Amino acid sequence: MNMRNLSRSTVLETVTHPYSVIDGKYGRRIAQKVHGDHLVRVVFEEHKDHLLIVTAYPSKPARYLGEYK
Repeated sequence: MNMRNLSRSTVLETVTHPYSVIDGKYGRRIAQKVHGDHLVRVVFEEHKDHLLIVTAYPSKPARYLGEYK
């Protein structure tokens, strides 16, 4: 998270209150939320008693959401 300038609170906010959640590879899920002018994507695994965050990164909203308004 530090390398990508994402705070812990931004990542947790994205996972707990996402704009959308989509299926990823290997049974993983991807939570997405727009923060400012970036789309934050968090790849995570759901386990019985916890969530495991695999990675998180910022992107341009248009890349994954099309013409997001």
